[in-house]
Amino acid sequence: MIKYLIALLALVPLALHSPYLMQAWSGSRLDRWDWLFYLLFVPAAGWALCKNKWGKCDFRSLPVLVPMVILALGEKFYHINAVAVASSVGVIFAAVWLLGSWAAAYRLLPAAVILLLGTPSSSYQLSLLLMCPVYAAWAVKFALALACGIWIWYNQRSGLVVKCGALCFSAAVLLSGLLLLHSRDLYFEGAGFTPEFPQHIGEFWGRSISPDENTRRFFATSTVKQFRYAKSNADISVLAVQCGKNIHEIHPASHCLRTSMWTVHSEKILYLQDKFAVTEIDASKGSNRMLVWVWYSSETFSTPGFLGFRRHFTPNGNYYTYQISTPLYNNVENGRNELKKFVRALRSKKEI
Repeated sequence: MIKYLIALLALVPLALHSPYLMQAWSGSRLDRWDWLFYLLFVPAAGWALCKNKWGKCDFRSLPVLVPMVILALGEKFYHINAVAVASSVGVIFAAVWLLGSWAAAYRLLPAAVILLLGTPSSSYQLSLLLMCPVYAAWAVKFALALACGIWIWYNQRSGLVVKCGALCFSAAVLLSGLLLLHSRDLYFEGAGFTPEFPQHIGEFWGRSISPDENTRRFFATSTVKQFRYAKSNADISVLAVQCGKNIHEIHPASHCLRTSMWTVHSEKILYLQDKFAVTEIDASKGSNRMLVWVWYSSETFSTPGFLGFRRHFTPNGNYYTYQISTPLYNNVENGRNELKKFVRALRSKKEI
């Protein structure tokens, strides 16, 4: 009876995040198909555990279960919903480990991976890692789900159970590698940079442009402004958004470009000063090519990447995101120099 009660309690963290999941699936084009992985999890888990012989409680699971519970229920302290959802999946996995031994947990693992594939923002992370369009990232996710199905079939056929220590060590190495890969971008904090956009900026003259109906609808809870600046040999577009309460209104610029059928040739962090950096994106569509700079800021800090912004975001905060872009007619360096001149004029600095 106690085991059944613990099993039910293990589902509570994920159930508590169901309103966020529903909002992500309905409000974000990036995550709109992720609910399918939740449907796939149910038969996958049943198949994985149908021949399992439940053993005694395995308390080696507690060093995994306790942190997962803390992360799953403590989202209000670190404000990253995707981490809380993924941790809720970890709670389910660790609870099966606790109640049914490591063998049961290992058999459930491929089904848990399928459930993790439904975590919001996972499509973006995969598209960023592979430098591919979002639809290709979805294809990769479904291919991974298929691979997990084959994994379950193999486990059922062979009865293989990988040792707990070997798998945990491999998972720790993989996680450490991913954290190291993103650590600088995730934790970089520059000086706050929330500029105004007057008619005259350095060598550039411009005006505000009224956002169209689709733009206003997309940024329903945010304040959006658009500007266009030019000089004799350069043309710069500006999108400035004061972020509202809905994080799903703010997408990484590369994702928006890819979903609009632009090809992203490169995406990298450009450190312009010790205390200021931007994400630089080189993209093309047909014969059109442009260079885009993006940064996120509050009054006290700025960060070049969406992950860093997402780490800081709270619904009641005062955050801004900026995108400035220029057409590329010759080479990237020429466009980069024009954007540097524009930002230098905005920052009123002699050098950048």
